[in-house]
Amino acid sequence: MSVCFIAATATAAFAQASGSTTGKCAFQKLSFPPPATNGNPVALNDLGGIAGNFGDSKNVNHGFLLYQGRLTTFMFPRSSSTTVSDMSRNGIIVGDFSVAGDPRGHHYMVHAGGFHEITLPGFPNADFTVTGVNSNGDVVGAINSETLPANGYVLHNGKITLLLVPGSDVTLPTSINDEGVVVGGYLILFVNENPAFMWKNGVFSNVVPPGSIGFVGANKVSNVGVVVGSYQAADTHGEGFALENGTYTNIDPPAGFEDILILAVNKFDNILVQAQQRTQQGFNTVLFKGFCAAAF
Repeated sequence: MSVCFIAATATAAFAQASGSTTGKCAFQKLSFPPPATNGNPVALNDLGGIAGNFGDSKNVNHGFLLYQGRLTTFMFPRSSSTTVSDMSRNGIIVGDFSVAGDPRGHHYMVHAGGFHEITLPGFPNADFTVTGVNSNGDVVGAINSETLPANGYVLHNGKITLLLVPGSDVTLPTSINDEGVVVGGYLILFVNENPAFMWKNGVFSNVVPPGSIGFVGANKVSNVGVVVGSYQAADTHGEGFALENGTYTNIDPPAGFEDILILAVNKFDNILVQAQQRTQQGFNTVLFKGFCAAAF
């Protein structure tokens, strides 16, 4: 891949997928052993591993991996804080870390216990994010810029491809699968909405679940090409969706819950979600693992 803006060749292909169904997943509540009891999961890989973040008693952030019932916690060496953004099928984890006394953000990749810091070739002083990784070690994220447009990127074998959704001011990739499919969101100035996109074989397409208004979050894409995320519906509730082969499936929250937020998916159509339960004191947020093989 080379450094380029991928826009003109994609404009004509900004087609909308069609078709919509409703699917019900089986859910079980999700919890983590100490010290990650109040952990926040962000990734679910094809081997069933769950990665995420938790804060300790001193409000210091740590990463964690839960695999086959065993919890492993970690921090980037000599960091003052470490968080997780994503995890690949083969256990590559990416995220952010902080260094005491250094105001800059730092980003890392860890695999089999070996850490290294992520940098962007050709952008030595860039402020950027790292949001997704696949089993090839390809990384996606966004390059923050004081001038527009602000691009997303794919980092592959030490080379960068810049991503810019046609007509957008900011492009924000969130996930990349093993086939190189990228999903994310984008912004257009002075337009009161936050749409989502898929980038496949160099071509952009919109991700617009039927019934969505304003905000659509395409959070993850699985290794079989299923895109999952959440969107704002007309009743202002958060709804979940899956997109597979041009068909959208609405994903209902667990019984008794509302405002579902889909966090992750794997190739077996297992998902991680959080949902809100209405109580007399307000709302209680609960984590679930969902089993959706029969839903979409």
